[in-house]
Amino acid sequence: MYRFIDNNGTFELENADRNSYLYFPICNDAGIMGSLTPTLGGDLMLDKNRFILEPTSVENLHNNRNARNFWLRFEDGVLRSATGNSVWQKAERDEETGSGTTVRAGLLWHEVENTITHGSDRIKAEILDFAPVESFKCEIMRVRLTNTGDKNVSFTPVSVIPLYARSADNLRDHRHVTSLLHRIETAANGVTVTPTLSFDERGHLKNHTTYFVVGCDGSGKAPAAFYPTVGHIISEGGDFERPLGLKAGNNVPAGERFEGVEAVGGLEFEMKELAPGASFEYIIFIGADDNASEKIPEILKNYGSTGLTKEALDRNISHWTRLSKEGLSKCKGSAETIAKAAGLELSDAENYLLWVSAEPVLRRIFGCSFLPYHDYGKGGRGWRDLWQDCLALMLGDPKSVRDLLINNFAGVRADGTNATIIGKEPGEFVADRNGIARVWMDHGVWTWITMKLYTDLSGDTDILETEQVYFKDRLAMRARDVDDESNDVHGGKKCFDDKKTETLLKDSTGRIYRGSLFEHMLLMHLTVACDVGENGNMLLRGADWNDALDMADKKGESVAFTAAYAGNLKEMAGYLRKRGGKVSILKEIADLAAGLSELCKKETEQPLKDSKERIKAFAREKQALLKGYCQSVRHDVSGVKCEIDAILLADELDAVSAAFSKHIKENEFIYDGEYGWINGYYDNEGKAVESLEDGRIMLTGAVFSIMSGIASESDVEKMIKTADKYLFSEVSGGYRLNTRFGNEEYYAHNLGRMFGFAYGTKENGAVFCHMAVMYAYALLTRGFKEAALKVVAQLVKQSMTFAGSRIYPGIPEYFDPKGRGMYPYLTGAASWLLLFFYKIAQENVTE
Repeated sequence: MYRFIDNNGTFELENADRNSYLYFPICNDAGIMGSLTPTLGGDLMLDKNRFILEPTSVENLHNNRNARNFWLRFEDGVLRSATGNSVWQKAERDEETGSGTTVRAGLLWHEVENTITHGSDRIKAEILDFAPVESFKCEIMRVRLTNTGDKNVSFTPVSVIPLYARSADNLRDHRHVTSLLHRIETAANGVTVTPTLSFDERGHLKNHTTYFVVGCDGSGKAPAAFYPTVGHIISEGGDFERPLGLKAGNNVPAGERFEGVEAVGGLEFEMKELAPGASFEYIIFIGADDNASEKIPEILKNYGSTGLTKEALDRNISHWTRLSKEGLSKCKGSAETIAKAAGLELSDAENYLLWVSAEPVLRRIFGCSFLPYHDYGKGGRGWRDLWQDCLALMLGDPKSVRDLLINNFAGVRADGTNATIIGKEPGEFVADRNGIARVWMDHGVWTWITMKLYTDLSGDTDILETEQVYFKDRLAMRARDVDDESNDVHGGKKCFDDKKTETLLKDSTGRIYRGSLFEHMLLMHLTVACDVGENGNMLLRGADWNDALDMADKKGESVAFTAAYAGNLKEMAGYLRKRGGKVSILKEIADLAAGLSELCKKETEQPLKDSKERIKAFAREKQALLKGYCQSVRHDVSGVKCEIDAILLADELDAVSAAFSKHIKENEFIYDGEYGWINGYYDNEGKAVESLEDGRIMLTGAVFSIMSGIASESDVEKMIKTADKYLFSEVSGGYRLNTRFGNEEYYAHNLGRMFGFAYGTKENGAVFCHMAVMYAYALLTRGFKEAALKVVAQLVKQSMTFAGSRIYPGIPEYFDPKGRGMYPYLTGAASWLLLFFYKIAQENVTE
């Protein structure tokens, strides 16, 4: 077990190197991102096309030899690694009784401690890594060596950091060819490499980035010599754990230049003699910058001594601790509640929550990429992430995310879908030039959930009246078609008249159109409410929250998110009734709302249970209404706004919500004595997916039928019993996302790729923390606090039981069948867990 050693989240884990797949994040807002293992494996990068250290997936963590390292060469030529990463130390290690690596880590720094032995000499090596909070794109690595023996010891220290210096694509695409682009130089304080070109998916481009490893000793003195290439380190027949070049002292002075080979930041310092009890430090900086010639001297000036590095570390700890505590500022009393429910010491629960609170900040920086399990994507976040991460961030200071929320709406299209390529800057969305259409039908749900929490916390309902642009690219008709006129002259003007406005929706006169944020949300809800399938529920399209339900784009339906949208529409109607007055809405959207509400009123008046033909008929009418609307906004909008009475619009939304709620209650709930559930999905053949009789259930449908209020109190009680019977696994860490369906080939091809995964992993039957926490939140909002706490307590216990989870503090994406935590740090579960604790805090105050 790790143990917390203060009240700021700092923990210590002995023998950490005896655990596989264990890593820790390192990052800052300047753009540096990376990971560290107990033996200092992991990588470091600025983005997908600029990896400083070699990209690493989880299997690389134990397979790669080219980790960060710091060597001591003793006077007799013997080499020892301060990280323990040498063939000689590995051969001597006693796995049963010998001491291993101790990791101490906090918000957001990481330190390893090893003992180096050479004959009777003993040296304690402590290696600290962190990224400065200032705007430098580098990792700071401080090495402190202490003579714990009883006589003087002499050695020559050498830092060895292999530099990759190119795109992740080049790992298996022109690896050698791209090394020919390298231009390597040794300077006064280190090694730099500036490739002439960048070869990646963008083409062959001029490179502007310099990658570097520079350093000094604790007094600020520069290295004495350098090992700038792989050949200098390994010589012939060696490797990074048996660096024969270091044995031979195969170094070069400053001022040397090398071309067309793999680079290494090998920094050799002058020989050092340490008396018993004495310590000395070395400071290494690993980074990259487009303006390295100016930044490197600034880095050395700001951090290039023992005292300056200590001050930088203190600022780092203060910064991250403040962010974490701000995220928990509205969750008072929740630590006591969860400590009691999970059987934890209060101080442990408080420290654990600090790490949960840090996760949304980490995801803002990393996106959903760049950590060893998250070895996919190009960085950045998806649409859903933009909103759910705000849930946690606004718990600190709601108004601090106001601009972020407003910016997010700029990605909504006039057909109710949204841009899926998200730029680096707030509110930046990129046109899909290839016309690759994928629609996640749940995307509108998160806009209202997030905005409602914001207005509840801040009281700032004026934000809903704020106007924002709409996104425009070639995709049209809810991404079922393209707008071939998108670059044509329209109304006497080019619709896209310059680069700054080429992805903005225009009205019929060519002017940029803007609508209120409420209008944006209304549009997203109404269009998906029309986009229904033959069973009367909203079409699944490319997927919903569960990205792995991606094989039912023709006839698949998401009952789960039909319930979620119905609940949102009811709340939106409540907001309008409270608001009163007139609401300014684009005429096309106002007509859509009126037409859909009339259809839904007719639908509600008729008994639809088991009336498949009537359900299909209404579905066809809704689709026809949607088609007409989408055609009217295919290229532009009228720009005409209607002033609608808020109560009238509320009535229309209530009618839509009531129709879907009635449909779900009458057609989708399934019962078996004391057990009850909901069919959450239809597959690509239009067949209901879930069945109590056959033991096929998924948690998602239950979550949103509970959260939306469609499930009655009696239904919720039955669902709790059903989840306990079919989905709960104490060994795996809690409530699984689904039962084992069987017939994997059918469901993998007719519902989603998740059924191709091994059962108990990822979305196929793992304890998927995100949905498990939403299940707890749904139960809590309906008054089932004891059942809700059981869900969260189990997740927290599993996370903190290191012998099972094998992760540092925090909540992972999921737990595998044996209870191991997978994909830590970058999960949306953290935001919802904080929201759960906020709700607990509110209830504690009420009680």
